[in-house]
Amino acid sequence: MGPFGTVPLKIGIYLHLLFHFEMIEREKVAEAARAIKEYFSPVDPGEFEVETGIGAGDFREIVPQDFDGQIFAIDGSNVVVFDLGNISLNQIKAGYVVYRGTEWQRTVITYDDLFTADRENYRQQFNRYRKGIFGLEESFELKSEEELDRISTFFRDLQEHVALYEAAKEAKEGDVVLYDGGFSLWREPYYREVLKRIREVLNRIFERAEESGADLLAVSKSSKLSWGRGISRPLIGSADRFGSETVPDKPWCVRLSGKKVMPEEPWHGKTYVAKFHPLATHAFRIDAPDCTAEHIDEVLGRVAMYARSSESLGYPHALFRAHQDLKIPVQERNFNRLTLFEGLRVEGLTEQEIRGALDYHEILDGLRRR
Repeated sequence: MGPFGTVPLKIGIYLHLLFHFEMIEREKVAEAARAIKEYFSPVDPGEFEVETGIGAGDFREIVPQDFDGQIFAIDGSNVVVFDLGNISLNQIKAGYVVYRGTEWQRTVITYDDLFTADRENYRQQFNRYRKGIFGLEESFELKSEEELDRISTFFRDLQEHVALYEAAKEAKEGDVVLYDGGFSLWREPYYREVLKRIREVLNRIFERAEESGADLLAVSKSSKLSWGRGISRPLIGSADRFGSETVPDKPWCVRLSGKKVMPEEPWHGKTYVAKFHPLATHAFRIDAPDCTAEHIDEVLGRVAMYARSSESLGYPHALFRAHQDLKIPVQERNFNRLTLFEGLRVEGLTEQEIRGALDYHEILDGLRRR
């Protein structure tokens, strides 16, 4: 007999320990679920109005309406191809799709290339587009300690703004141009250091759209806006529950700008929450420059008309198509990575030198226990 008794006894002890371990883990998950449940609790209309300044009378029905114009939708993507620690090679893609009614017309790729995120050498790449496209002379500067992933994210944002500008130039009066993201960024700490530079670009885009008579809307799939005391509850989700009870079985919108949760922003526009279909799972934060906000009900009605596809119920189908067409597949990223490695071998680097440059997490992920 071994130190732990017979074989059946050993198995019993093992199962007991395993069961005890699972119970601990399950209890931790259950505790987290109890805490998170607070975020999903029903919204008290009185409390919501006191805390946010938004009451039942602020929610308005969106009336879907057809129109003869085009719908442009802008999106982009960014994946890391090779990370050396001090520099990062990324593939970035940006562009827009064009719809007329429910019919896709074309997809335009405005940028699909490799971008090297280097703290010491990024300015030239940024300034080439800022000056060449938007006519901005002042150099784009980030803090020296800026993270590489932020540099590549800012460059992807710049390329999405280029795509937005090109779409705004092509659009005509009455067309709708949808941007995947936000225009009102002043509350986001992530953008605080570069807000002035981003705002310069967006102002040029707003001017171009106003000249053409096109309507711009930014549609955000996520938001950090919150409300409540004692617990920070998601504003968009709470507004969704309140609005769907106040305006049942219809699409609706509510203005956030000027309310307690969002005082008038220092930018030329307004922010809303909109639900484009009563059966949709999500409402979205909407940013509209002043020239569009002047007739926001009409513009939201046009968008709601084309947010009824079963593929993306409640989300503008043009933005759904833009996301699909401009997403960089993992296979494409892997192909570019292998092509890069082959290029490094042609340049005389050995397999050991290439592997030595990889993040060690990738080395560990490739190893197997024996």
